[in-house]
Parts: sequence; C-alpha cells; structure tokens
Amino acid sequence: MNSIASFFGRAFYSFDERYLLTATIRRDGSSKFAKGNKWGWFPAVALAWRASQESFLRNNAIINNLKLRAGWGATGNQNVSDYAYMALLSYKTTPWGTGVLTGNTANPDLTWETTHSYNVGIDLGLFQNRIEVIADVYYKKTKNLLLQLPLPAYLGSSGQGAASNPWGNVGSLENKGIELTVNTTNITNKDFQWTSNLVFSLNRNKVLELDTDNSSIEKSYQPSSASYIVTKTTVGQPIGQFWGYKVIGRFDEPTDFYYKDADGNVKQVAIPEGNTIAKNSTWIGDYIYEDRNGDGVINNEDCTYIGNPEPKFTYGIGNTFSYKGFDLTIFFSGSYGNKALNLTRYRIEDPRSNGNILKSSLNYAQIGLIDPNGPDDDYRNLHVVNGSATTLPALQESDANNNFTRISDMLVEDASYIRLQNISIGYTFPKKWINKIFLNNARIYANIQNVYTWSKYKGLDPEVGAIYGDALMTGVDYGRYPSPRIYTFGLNISF
Repeated sequence: MNSIASFFGRAFYSFDERYLLTATIRRDGSSKFAKGNKWGWFPAVALAWRASQESFLRNNAIINNLKLRAGWGATGNQNVSDYAYMALLSYKTTPWGTGVLTGNTANPDLTWETTHSYNVGIDLGLFQNRIEVIADVYYKKTKNLLLQLPLPAYLGSSGQGAASNPWGNVGSLENKGIELTVNTTNITNKDFQWTSNLVFSLNRNKVLELDTDNSSIEKSYQPSSASYIVTKTTVGQPIGQFWGYKVIGRFDEPTDFYYKDADGNVKQVAIPEGNTIAKNSTWIGDYIYEDRNGDGVINNEDCTYIGNPEPKFTYGIGNTFSYKGFDLTIFFSGSYGNKALNLTRYRIEDPRSNGNILKSSLNYAQIGLIDPNGPDDDYRNLHVVNGSATTLPALQESDANNNFTRISDMLVEDASYIRLQNISIGYTFPKKWINKIFLNNARIYANIQNVYTWSKYKGLDPEVGAIYGDALMTGVDYGRYPSPRIYTFGLNISF
C-alpha cells in the first residue's frame, strides 16, 4: 500500500501567435521513500517560434506552416516496492511454530529516479498542408537509476528465509534519438481520397555510470539446476546486451585442433578448461570457441558481448483509401537491426533430447572415417562428412564441450521484421438511406490484426519483448507466446 501527493502549476504566454512559451512545475511526494527523500521537484519549459506567422512567410504558396520548437523538462520515477526504504518483517513456518524474520533489506537513502530531457523539433506543412512533417531530436539523461540489487548467493534466496534484495539508486543512463512523422494527402477529389503516413524512430542508449567503473549488472537464465548469465550491463555500453561465448568454427577435420603461430610453432587450439582431445571430452564435430584472453583454455573469462536487442530503428507505414462510402486502411510496422537470444533452441534443438525437438535437430554433424580400415577412436582418422550441410555439432554420449548448454552467439539471431499489422475495411451507409430508419450514422466494418510477418528469425515471433517485463532481459526468447491473428467484425450505429 502506498500513496503519492502532487502539486502542479502551469503558465502560458503567447505573443501575436508567433512566440510561445509554456512553463510547468510540479512537486511530488511518495510514501515509498524515507523522510528527507520523499519530495522531488520536476520543472519543465518549452519554447516555440511559429515562423509561418512572420510577414516574410505569411500567405506563402508552398510553406503553410513552419514551427520551431525547443524544450527541457524533468520527470520522476518512484517505481519500487512499498516501504523499500525500511526493514519489514515476514512470517516463516518453523518446527516450533510461526517465526518472524526480516523480510527485506532496507535502504533509507533511497530517493527519486530523475530523467532530464532536452529536445528540438520542427513542424512543417507544405502545399496546402498536403505534406506534413513533424521531426524531433532528443537527449535524455536519467540519474539515480532505481534497481533491485542482487545479493551474494551465500545469503540464500528470499523463498528460503533470506531477506529480499534491496532497492538502490545505482547510476545514470543516457538515451538519444530521432523521431519523425510524415503525413501526406496523395489524392483527394469528390469520390476518392488516398492518404499516407510514415513514422520512424531511432534510439541509442548507454550506461554512463554505476556504483563503480568496474560494476556490472548480470541477469541469469536458469533452465534447470544450472544458471547461466544471458545479459550484462556495464558502464559505456548499452543496457542488457547478450553475454556469452563466440563460436568461431567447428572441429571438422583433425587439422582443426592445431594451428601455427607467427613463429611457425604448432600449437593446440584452445578447448574448454579440464577437457582433452578425446571421446566424451572435446572431439571431432564439437564447436570451437574463441579464446579471447589468449590463455589457451576456454572458461568464463572468454565470455563477451554477443548481441544487442535494441533495434537500429523502428518504423510504421500506413495508407488509407476511401471511395464514396468505402474505406480501406493498411498498416505495416517493422524493426531493423535488433537481435534476439533464442533460448527455445537451447532447449529443443539438442538432438539428444527425449522430448519435443525442432526439425533442424536432424541436421547435426555426422562423423565418418577418413581411412575405412583405420580406428574409429582416433581423432586423426575422423572427420565430419556433412560439414557444409549443418552448423550443429555432432552427437556424443555426454556434452563435455557444452555445445548445447553453453550460451553462445549460435543462439543469437537477427530479429528484424516487417509485419502487416492491420487491415481494416468498412462501408458507411449514405445518410439518405439511414435517415429513413431514424439513424444518424451507420458503418459496417471488418478488421484483421497481425496479418503476416516477414522475418529471418527462427522463433515463433520476432517481436520478443522482455521476460517478466524486465528491461535488462529484453530480446530473451524462452517460448514467448506469439502475437495472435485477430479477426474483428462490427457495426457502428448512432441515433
């Protein structure tokens, strides 16, 4: 249970419809913070110059509207658990009855997360406003980021009696980008109209600071008893990037196990720590992982960023046609450059699984003898016979090389897509018909949502979103239910 109190004030000023000023100030108080941190000030100011009202542009045949805008403002976020600043008690069943213990880790210094936003923009109307352009460039900096901080594993989990993780103000983050809208009237006459609209947005984010320069925020995925880091957030990088190993090849031939260095010395390719070149260890048909630190073994030190779930840009394109009483709207949406971590493949692309598996699991690497009369337990006489047909490793009794259980860039896919988002068709009955039955308006329509999606993504839906609504787990697909196709039919009438 929580409460918030707000005070709000706003002032407007306009001179000759050319120079515009809006100033806003608000004061918010939240019960989620301790005394001394409950209240925050959040001002904002916006300036605009309507240049089309100036004498040199007034009644211009081409430029009908030109408005230049600039703004700055601050907003606050208090989205934390109730009373997170203080220690609360919880109940726990014990052999001697109900016991009481600390339910959360208190943080009395918890305070408002604040975002300062700056933007400049332009509104432009051309050719009797048949072309309308709205463009904005923005920069946002968020300070005192609110985040629930992980505790060391030796303290236990909250389900086992340990206090829940504390909330804290951990650092700052920047977002900058462009937003563009273009509306056009392509054809308009007595019977037929055609209008279009385009929306385009581009955003880049970067972590500016955490508790220390070497701090990181790691998010894990726990498929069974094991737990694997899948995203990592560090200073100087975008938030929630995928984290894991890079696969640089596969041991298809015996010679793949060795290479010559710059001095001509023959050296063994790095294999997972504790492994040898042997059956049920690292063998022909296994993945080759990048040895990033050059120490000759593959371990956690070789993990790196393997993908960014943030798109390079998103867009939408819509067209509306109307002919007499008929109307048709078609809308496409899309995203480009974003990656997805397809964890459904992690579980069901392993051909050793005794449950449901993907069809692609049939394309695993198959091992054959180089010399049919030679031994089958010597890697020097083995090679992959379908090397160009698959990217999956070979089957072994045990996955000692962690081909199927290691989070790697083999699970990262391009999740760009174009989606026919919506088709709507309708008919509005003529007034002279419906007025006879005492109706003022009558329209019949049909609508289809999520009509079709074009994407190279192998999962069910490239629009993955975030697991549990956690922004640091965006793009992690663990069997997300796909967007359903929805059919709607209806009738609108008014008297």
